[in-house]
Amino acid sequence: MNIGKFTTWQGETMTLNWDPSKYKTKAGAAKSLYKALCAECVNHGQDPKSEVSIRSPKENVEFGYGPFWQVGWEAGPYDWAVEVSLRPDVNQAPWGYVEPYYSFNLEFSGD
Repeated sequence: MNIGKFTTWQGETMTLNWDPSKYKTKAGAAKSLYKALCAECVNHGQDPKSEVSIRSPKENVEFGYGPFWQVGWEAGPYDWAVEVSLRPDVNQAPWGYVEPYYSFNLEFSGD
């Protein structure tokens, strides 16, 4: 199911054209979320090259974090990652689940 348009608890809206159920691996899900966040970043008048990030498990370990995919949009609507992480369709995907890191990054976890 495509997440689509939603409102964060502070009343900010965003559209996330991302369907987590389409992917069988964390890598595929993370890369597709990254593309969806880049598109929404542009809709908010921002430059995704400087505002949206993706790190592979290896890169994330080099940054001092755990070995998992991490996708972030720090300048996005407040708590967007928390809102997405609470959705049942995101956390029942075949590749595992996501957890927010702060309120603007999602870590791809689970088996």
